[in-house]
Amino acid sequence: MSSVATNNGPGFLSAFSFLRDQGRKAESHPERIQMPNGFAYLALFAWPLVAWALFRALPLHKALIWTMLGGYLILPSGTGIKLPMIPSLDKHSISAVSALIFCRIYAPHPVGTSGNTQVWTVGRTAVTALVVLLVSSPFLTVLTNPEPLFYGPRFIPGLRPYDILSMISWAVMSILSFFLARRHLNTPEAHREFLRVFVFGGLVCSLPALVEVRLSPQLHTWIYGFFPHDFAQHIRAGGFRPILFLSHGLMVGIFFCLSTLAALVLWREARRENKPAFRWLCASLWLMAILVMVKSVGALAIALMLGLVVGLMGRRLQVLLAVIVAGVVLFYPMMRGAGYVPVDEIYDLALSYSEDRAQSFKFRLDNEDVLLARANEKPFWGWGGWGRNQIFDPVTGRMTSVTDGIWIILIGVYGWAGYIAYFGLLTLPILLFSLHQRRFGPSLITPGLIILLSAVLIDFLPNAGLVPYVWMMAGALAGFVMQPVREAGKAVSPQHRMTSAPRWRPLLG
Repeated sequence: MSSVATNNGPGFLSAFSFLRDQGRKAESHPERIQMPNGFAYLALFAWPLVAWALFRALPLHKALIWTMLGGYLILPSGTGIKLPMIPSLDKHSISAVSALIFCRIYAPHPVGTSGNTQVWTVGRTAVTALVVLLVSSPFLTVLTNPEPLFYGPRFIPGLRPYDILSMISWAVMSILSFFLARRHLNTPEAHREFLRVFVFGGLVCSLPALVEVRLSPQLHTWIYGFFPHDFAQHIRAGGFRPILFLSHGLMVGIFFCLSTLAALVLWREARRENKPAFRWLCASLWLMAILVMVKSVGALAIALMLGLVVGLMGRRLQVLLAVIVAGVVLFYPMMRGAGYVPVDEIYDLALSYSEDRAQSFKFRLDNEDVLLARANEKPFWGWGGWGRNQIFDPVTGRMTSVTDGIWIILIGVYGWAGYIAYFGLLTLPILLFSLHQRRFGPSLITPGLIILLSAVLIDFLPNAGLVPYVWMMAGALAGFVMQPVREAGKAVSPQHRMTSAPRWRPLLG
């Protein structure tokens, strides 16, 4: 059974949801439509007030992390208001815009540094080039897709100039978290806090997850009035897969995977610093047990593999493994198309574990093959939205393809240009850190955050969980490695924040 009910994956970031929705309209089942209740909208639009309270009470870096990650964990999924030409006002966009506003209000003035302030212009230039490519590629995507498509009774319109603005606005919103973290989470202390929040969030969510494992995933329905996905996909191994307030149970699995890895990183670092470490070890064991019970095999495999890396390897080997993961993910479509990915061996391994899991994996592979062939028809700029990247029956017009991994979605919609732009921003910080890691001292905190980002990159191959905290991890690492040399090793502590009245600074200043 595939892990998705819609054509573009379970945890698809709101920045891409317009592509998903446009492609699935004819596949929807009106009898299954459920509407959020009033409390769902109240919680959603009251979140800026919560963010304001967090920024008033906490140091800026902590408030930013809690605003973004807290909104992701507790606000309703599949709830929002869509206005023309701008991204939907949902849990992701409201959290990001709230964080942007309050960061501009409460951020301290930059603190000057002395000593060697040579800026790594290569990294800054690369990030700028990737952002320009990400924002500009929709122009050529639209210009190369003016023709309508016909599949029996189905009509898919060609792209119009309107779509350029829509696609650019979604792209900008999707990377807003990257730039917030790059500016405000670019210190080792901020990275440590990021890991702590993952652990604390996992511990808090573990109890409701156990409730849903026992009683079935009902919290989203009880509180917000509807279930955000296909309930049948959350029945696993004679029990249930929790969903909490996320968009799919797979998103719960990868979050607990990251929480487990974060606890292991903090345990290793506490031991290195000769500080009490037992609590972090206990947290990691508890979170690993929860991960087993949430029945997400992929996330569990990632946690076991990278958990051994974090627990047994030094920082250089951790970073080396992360570089290998980044390289494989960056060139995965090319390797997949050329037959360098050992899919048959992986299928045989899955078959030895479970025939159902093996058939699910085979289903994914078959869909990836046809979708990759479709993407290769327009390899540079992609097919654009409205489901143009999908496969349809030429007679009935029914969609016959299912997209799971974010990589096949991006390369089908945006082509290689968009794929390189998105995954370049996600992998560049890992590559830059590896080139200059000797300058960053012996701490395991930032290499640990790199391992967490690597875990998500691995999960992107079968799934589509490109959510804001992923961009925040990449942005925090990018901001750290692209600081002046002296700051990267001994950056100004994020505890430097305003203690008097907020500075009301212009949002775009």
